[in-house]
Amino acid sequence: MLEDAIKWNERYKQGFMPSEPSAFVIKACDVLKDIFSIKADSKHLDSKKRPQNTRLKALDIACGNGRHSKILASLGFCVESVDISQVALENLSHIPHITPICADLDSFSITQKYDVILNSFFLDRRQFTPMINALNPNGIVLFETFIDKDSHSIKHDKALYMGELEQVFSPHNHFEILHSHIYENTRAESAYRHIIQLIAQYKPKVESNPIRNAYDL
Repeated sequence: MLEDAIKWNERYKQGFMPSEPSAFVIKACDVLKDIFSIKADSKHLDSKKRPQNTRLKALDIACGNGRHSKILASLGFCVESVDISQVALENLSHIPHITPICADLDSFSITQKYDVILNSFFLDRRQFTPMINALNPNGIVLFETFIDKDSHSIKHDKALYMGELEQVFSPHNHFEILHSHIYENTRAESAYRHIIQLIAQYKPKVESNPIRNAYDL
């Protein structure tokens, strides 16, 4: 929506948004290094010397100013960074292996395949099923967002209910959860007191069909 674009452009112009990667994403990079054979000494993927079209790919949903896209690109991923704010994306256009995409996530379609999909503090349940179907085998989901610890079924617009993320990225949907952690939120501007972090790996059966509904258990 135009109103959303104006709002977020203004927030980034005023410098209100964080610019450093979150502690969760920094720690999650250790998981990525192990799974994708990133050399500890060089901190770069073996695939970094591959042609552009064979490099491992990552999608950063609601990337903002690219604080997480940059760290993924530094590991050797080709990153597609999607956000509604053109202002936020401006400083990504010159960074190698990052493709900024200005789009309204209410209508954005995930059409490519990725080895990593990162979702940091953006919640749109309509994207869950496309996210699953966009992952390559053994691909990784990194998810961090607000959660309502007092709710076990109510779907808030800005927060998950307890167990919801584990239900979506479950063995039924061919995932192995590598890490799940809930901690107290210290961000004063948020109405939600807790945050959930999740790392899950997609391990589909050889001939598994696309997921039609991530909640359809």
